[in-house]
Amino acid sequence: MPLISDNFNKKKLKDYGINIRTKYFVGNKVYERNTDDSINDDIISGIRFEKDYYIDKKLIHKETEFDSRIEYTFISNEMENKEYTCPNCGMKSELKNFVDGCPYCRTYYNIDYVDKDLGSKYHYDRVLRNKSYRIITGIIDLIVSTILCFIFIKTTSRTFNSVDICKIFIYGLILSMILYYFFYILDAYVILGPIKIYKDKENQKQIDFWNRTKIDKKSFFNNLNYEVRKYYYSKKNIIDFDVIDYIKFSDFTKDGIQYIKVLAEVRIVYYNMGKIKSKFTKEEYLLRKNSNEKLELKDGVNIIKCHNCGASIDATSEACSYCHTEIKYLQEWILENE
Repeated sequence: MPLISDNFNKKKLKDYGINIRTKYFVGNKVYERNTDDSINDDIISGIRFEKDYYIDKKLIHKETEFDSRIEYTFISNEMENKEYTCPNCGMKSELKNFVDGCPYCRTYYNIDYVDKDLGSKYHYDRVLRNKSYRIITGIIDLIVSTILCFIFIKTTSRTFNSVDICKIFIYGLILSMILYYFFYILDAYVILGPIKIYKDKENQKQIDFWNRTKIDKKSFFNNLNYEVRKYYYSKKNIIDFDVIDYIKFSDFTKDGIQYIKVLAEVRIVYYNMGKIKSKFTKEEYLLRKNSNEKLELKDGVNIIKCHNCGASIDATSEACSYCHTEIKYLQEWILENE
């Protein structure tokens, strides 16, 4: 039985015949969770490091770039494999058999793990993730080494012919391989130094934001993840996404309601005509604090009843299926993006 936060994309992936196998490091062990529920390991503080996208059991696409400082928690097997008694009709079975509600009385069930992380990040970006500077360093190293070898051979050789020209390139290549490490260190101080200073300042801004607002980070990140999932998965051609980095947080108050802007680097995965592609983009999310009464979930199984007619409801739906009364919201923070 999927957690509430996993429900939004399940039907779409099933219709497309897509299974996403996500792998996590927990300590020195590798755990896995599949969207088709074939493997759903219990995970505590897992670091996501790979996603494999299968269509009809054939590997089509793979993603391996993730932020190792973003943590995830998924614990459901322990609950799913326990025998459960429907409090409405008395049917007894393993909880996983109630995934679409009780087979007899159709009572809805919502399972959740309250003390979870769905993308919380507590260590901020202080380094340059882009590796292109290594290539630039190598090119500079090769050019400088070639120039040094040219000067040496030109000033020490009695003649200067095609053999000497070959020596310049051969010696330059050898010298560049020897000097690359030193150029790399020099590059780290000269080029990356100012970038690190900038990153430290941005890091401090994020620390100051959380200290000033006193917002519970885990709850906020869980709310953000839940809301962004709904936003992306409501679009027909988007099958997955990952936040690669949280760049900036800011807040303001309007009409007595607190708002938070989150600027993030995101990878969005698209499905179209049997092909899966991804692209990186910067997205800004605007979240409003929910001032109305919200649904409170407990750890494990939740049977939530409509506050109007008393029927059991699916917490992820917008309205009661019986009386169509709008369901109270689950989250403390609501996404305002159109």
